[in-house]
Amino acid sequence: MKEKTFISTVVYVFNSENIIASFLQELDSYLYDHFEIYEIILVNDYSTDNTKREIEKTSHLIKGTLTIINLAWRHKKELAMLAGTDLAIGDFVFEIESTHNNFNIDLLGKLYEKSISGYDIVSAFPNKGTKKKSKLFYWFLNRISYLNIEEQTETAKIVSRKALNRILLERNQVRYRKILYKHSGFPTASLYYSPVKKLSKQEDLTFMQKLSLASDVIIVFSNIGLHIAILFSSIFALISIFIGIYALIAHYIDKAVISGWTTTMLFLSVGFTGIFVTLSIIAKYISTILLEQRHSNLYTPESLERLNK
Repeated sequence: MKEKTFISTVVYVFNSENIIASFLQELDSYLYDHFEIYEIILVNDYSTDNTKREIEKTSHLIKGTLTIINLAWRHKKELAMLAGTDLAIGDFVFEIESTHNNFNIDLLGKLYEKSISGYDIVSAFPNKGTKKKSKLFYWFLNRISYLNIEEQTETAKIVSRKALNRILLERNQVRYRKILYKHSGFPTASLYYSPVKKLSKQEDLTFMQKLSLASDVIIVFSNIGLHIAILFSSIFALISIFIGIYALIAHYIDKAVISGWTTTMLFLSVGFTGIFVTLSIIAKYISTILLEQRHSNLYTPESLERLNK
């Protein structure tokens, strides 16, 4: 018997021309078999291959409502998924992080069952296969912040309408759903599954893009930058005090000119290094504050197409 709940499914799409047709048909078939009313929203993050054309060619086979959001440039996953969830109108919203997945499609049913048992947000994690770099990042973020998030990368989640409505009120330029959902105030749960296949490496963010995202998340959701600035300031303040005391003692005890040009220059060098490090941290904070104060659009769609009726 089909569920009467209205389901929205938002999928992040990027350069998926080889698999998008089969993925879309499998997803639609599952939703059609289990839900009376549903919609599929594909967020095409400025794909550079024939992904859009393949979606359009497959659209006539889809039984549910199919919408594609074509972004005007590469927005990356967080803002791209925001574009999709902004458009979703279902009572529950599935978020699928990629068309390249390592889980069976019936995982969506398990997420739904877990959610209606009393959880507004349920995230699915593979029980193995998470990259060590990702685990290290989440471990480090938990240690330096007030957060307590899973040290793994989720592949799909389900969010209730009331939880999503509250989260969508957060219009941060620096956006990280994993943290926003975890600290939304709504009951959350995790669901672990065994990967059915090993994913081939897909085109991802460059190292500098990952580093930029990581630094933004760390600064926005922790106080480590402030702590580092305070630490450097305190250390060099103490050094300055000791140098001053030393100079006074030397002045009253030894009237000779103090020979210490090398020591002085080394101190100035280290001191200015500390100053510049502190200034760079402050500059990052200022840039983040300015970014948050802008009232610009978080994403820019090039077109929005309802591909079937």
